[in-house]
Amino acid sequence: MHNNQFSIVLPNYNGKLLLEKNLPSLYEALTTYEFHFEIIVVDDASTDDSVSFLRLKYPDIIVLNNEVNSGFSVTCNKGIQHAQYNLVCVANTDVTFHKDYFFYAEKHFKDPAVFGVKGDIINYEGYKDRITNIDKKAYLYFSQGFLRFKASYKKKENFRYDIEYMYLGCCFIAKTTHIQKLGGFDTIFSPYYWEDSDLPLRAIEQGFTLIYEPKSIVYHDASSTMKSTQSALKRKTISNRNKFLFCWKHLKGKERWAQHIIFVLVSLLLRWIILDWRYYQAFFLALKRRMSMSGAQSR
Repeated sequence: MHNNQFSIVLPNYNGKLLLEKNLPSLYEALTTYEFHFEIIVVDDASTDDSVSFLRLKYPDIIVLNNEVNSGFSVTCNKGIQHAQYNLVCVANTDVTFHKDYFFYAEKHFKDPAVFGVKGDIINYEGYKDRITNIDKKAYLYFSQGFLRFKASYKKKENFRYDIEYMYLGCCFIAKTTHIQKLGGFDTIFSPYYWEDSDLPLRAIEQGFTLIYEPKSIVYHDASSTMKSTQSALKRKTISNRNKFLFCWKHLKGKERWAQHIIFVLVSLLLRWIILDWRYYQAFFLALKRRMSMSGAQSR
């Protein structure tokens, strides 16, 4: 008998083929150990037949619909707020679960201070034998005016960092009350990127702990979703914009702020020489987003 029950939140946009491919592994991981669970698919205004496929093949799945395409944070938050069980797993539709994923993760939630558990994310391109990297833990540090991350397997012994950290990535489990208390993902990062770096840092800042469980394994087809629907230029621009927003949100201390301001000012003065117009675009988009969100919150 398990004390933990799972609400699985799957954000979906035109992912019928991915749902068809990966839902069986999710069901196997949940039913092998007889967990109680609900699966919530939040459809982000798909134009394929994802919803009709789910209603025909998986009538037990709860389907929520966005009226307009709203991006990752909004879509996930809708599912998180709908979750009924004590643990919520947020996973991309391009994730294949190892059958022991939930079994090894759930034991860590006996500690009430645990916010979430992240396992090994084995990233591959197209086929599982084409592994590009394994996403484990990371380290948050400050360099060249920005908060940055270094993967655990790249850490050198003399490397100075702020905290051991976990970028949550495409799949993680959190205590439902904790993630709902934090409001889920911050929509300032919409439509995607950096929101899953921001959420664990906010959890740490609230005194929660994060657990890395290497026996909880998922396989992530990194070439299957974003790259097929968004151009490389758009993805890069949004990522660079959100890099500014993440730094402005979490940077602490007068010395670091001074270094950040100097670094950005120098970059703004010099980047035109190498015709790096994307830097200016990202910076001003970040300013615009920050001001618009601040204005909305003050009203």
